[in-house]
Amino acid sequence: MKLELKVLIYSMINNLIIAITKIFGGLFYNLSSLFADGLHTFCDFVTDIICLIGTKIAKKRPTKYHPFGFGKVEYLTNLFIGIILFALGLYIIIHGFGKKAIIPPTSILWLLLIALVLKIIAIIIMHKIGNKINSQILITSVSESKADLYSSIAVIVITILLQFSDKFPILKHIDLIGSILIGLLVLKTAFDIIKENSLCLIGKVEENKEEIKKVEDFISDINGVKDQEIKLIKYGSYYKLQLTLELDSKLTLRQVTNLERKIKKQVIRHRSLKIKHITIYVTNNIEKEK
Repeated sequence: MKLELKVLIYSMINNLIIAITKIFGGLFYNLSSLFADGLHTFCDFVTDIICLIGTKIAKKRPTKYHPFGFGKVEYLTNLFIGIILFALGLYIIIHGFGKKAIIPPTSILWLLLIALVLKIIAIIIMHKIGNKINSQILITSVSESKADLYSSIAVIVITILLQFSDKFPILKHIDLIGSILIGLLVLKTAFDIIKENSLCLIGKVEENKEEIKKVEDFISDINGVKDQEIKLIKYGSYYKLQLTLELDSKLTLRQVTNLERKIKKQVIRHRSLKIKHITIYVTNNIEKEK
């Protein structure tokens, strides 16, 4: 089983346990903000399942009609996640207005702290592995999980403040305010996910300078290359490279053809570059082309 799949399954099980705990806790203690937080975590569980399906499809090999593979399926998957989160955010805000204020027992804080620790561990693992293997799905899951983490912290603060609501009546409304804030947080996360993945879906160029520098350094070390211009286009966890080359003018046509084949072969084989498809353009002068 691949590392990305293992991390997603771990996250899925983790989110299901936390979600059930929060939802039943929110219903039992009649705490609207905790119930909303539980729904948010359960949405994480549902989106993990969607991510598993999306990952399977994204890893399919290129076909005759899809020569660049199915990497962009990751962006479609994430867009679907964003839409679900948007709907959930609206529901959380509307649902919060129908609950009466109560003072929850302090014992609920232990439940919230355990859920918080479990979520932090999951975020650290997904962040580390997601960046290591350049998994867009894991990176998106980290963003979503961070929003869930912040809402969990908000519920802890709300629970503490509610303990003083008898002395300060204004605090009785803190549960409603908390639910609205959690809903708004979910809406913001949804908007960010939809925006980022929409741009990637239509063909976003990689902006990470370190990733670009790795490719530039590798190409520069190949004999016969005088100058280069590269564009890395995101395809989920891998890239399509558009490479414009200025070659040594002394090279023959056969040598140029052989050099192109050599570059394609070496670049695709180089695992750390994460490039699966290359288009090469040869020019006499890159400066004039610009």
